[in-house]
Amino acid sequence: MGEIKSAWQKAMERVEKLERPSPEELEEFKYVPLGKAIAAQYLHEENFCLDAKLASYKENPGLKYITRGIEQVLLQNIFLPRNAEDKKTGKKAMAGIKAIKKDQKRTAAMLAQLETLLGYYEQARQQAFTQLKESFTARLQSMAASMEQQTGTKVNINPELQPQFQEMWLKTRSQLDAQYEKALREQKEQLIS
Repeated sequence: MGEIKSAWQKAMERVEKLERPSPEELEEFKYVPLGKAIAAQYLHEENFCLDAKLASYKENPGLKYITRGIEQVLLQNIFLPRNAEDKKTGKKAMAGIKAIKKDQKRTAAMLAQLETLLGYYEQARQQAFTQLKESFTARLQSMAASMEQQTGTKVNINPELQPQFQEMWLKTRSQLDAQYEKALREQKEQLIS
């Protein structure tokens, strides 16, 4: 009869069968998280100098992985802005991308395209909101007029507070976001070194 093995013994046998990571993979595992931490610090601290921080790792053999980690975090922080804070974060992330890239001319051109895309998105979002609000307001005015006739008092209805308006805006915004997210993703992929 065969020997009964514990779950721990079985797990250890599976671990032994796994391939050992290469020295390059070990460096990547070690330095990419460091790069991500540097990028987070850059994004959150007002006067953080990314160039100076990178210069301190100039002689480090894992510099390319540190830079990769920084790039990953910065690219994640370039997204469709919904408010002024999102826009500020995106601009800082783009400045960081420019600081870590070697081909400054190409990077500047690609970042300009990204900024243009984000500008178009903001315009399209504002325009869609305004159009929806105007359309909804026109419908509500006829309802308000009939309510005023019935009650004899002035009725003010804010379209933005109506559940139907919120639902329609969410649907419209989702469609717009999906359209621009695709273009944003494509442009960000071109920036990856």
